Amino acid sequence: MVGLSEIRKSNADYAAQDHSGLVCVFAGATAGIGAATSREMVGLVRSSTFYILGRDPHRNQDKLDELKEIGPTNKIVFVEAQISLISGVDKACALIREAAEKVDMICVSPGGMPFQGAVYTEEGLESCFTVSYYSRLRLISNLLPLLNKSSKPRVVSILNGTKEKQMIEEDLGLEKHWGITAVVNHTTVCTSLAFDYLAANDSQKHITFIHDTPGFVSTDTMRTSWRSKKDGLAWWAFISVMQIVSGWIIKYFGMAAKESGERHAYELTSDNFAPGSWRVSRLNDIVPDNKVLLEYRESGWGEKIWEFTLGVWEKALAKGVES
Repeated sequence: MVGLSEIRKSNADYAAQDHSGLVCVFAGATAGIGAATSREMVGLVRSSTFYILGRDPHRNQDKLDELKEIGPTNKIVFVEAQISLISGVDKACALIREAAEKVDMICVSPGGMPFQGAVYTEEGLESCFTVSYYSRLRLISNLLPLLNKSSKPRVVSILNGTKEKQMIEEDLGLEKHWGITAVVNHTTVCTSLAFDYLAANDSQKHITFIHDTPGFVSTDTMRTSWRSKKDGLAWWAFISVMQIVSGWIIKYFGMAAKESGERHAYELTSDNFAPGSWRVSRLNDIVPDNKVLLEYRESGWGEKIWEFTLGVWEKALAKGVES
């Protein structure tokens, strides 16, 4: 466990080193943990550029103004993007590649528990799986050329690292076996194996890839995804109660949003995370890979997952959806 006092000292030391000229990309920073992390980061650097991906600049103007107030020397650029669409991610990345010469940090955190059931995008992909994995990895993959131009590039995906469990191997995209637990398990393992695959590439061995689990965090994110009564009254009632109970637990027992933001800023800046692919706990410990992940890696699943991911992107883009 890394104590909060140590986290704050590390962040303060980083700020004292007067870092400037950085380019940071955030997806999921308009709410929740991502927003808390971006607030911390803009206060640690100066004269740097933050690209904030989101759907509606007007709806998030107050958050953008807050970032500018915290870090007045920084440039805050809102990139309007539909993260649930692969074509939307591509469009956002094209804008960033046109404007930036490098990218130093990427922090991705969009998503949530799919209590509303399986919802499919215009590109034919299940939305929760997409924002938790497909879109995040597309963003990272698209920006790899700019990450490679940074002297100390770092990628943090805030999801469920260290919690890898067995997948349904014959149905990686969960087209036949969709379920809340299955989505969590598959996006978790896919992220860890994809990060391993990317980190093993010779041209990317200087990049730090962190897949972490934030644990319960008390944020102001609204919990509005409700299962339809069409799925059965008993199931609707069960999910509704679970949302209320889990919301209560998170509110009263979860980590404060500010602390979570500080801890994720630490992951983005601390020298304790060397280049490579790491799984990190809610208290910022690097956790040895569990048996499930080790077995998948030893069986060559890193490459399998990456090939699967490329195929999903290709099929989604073939739909020709305008983002």
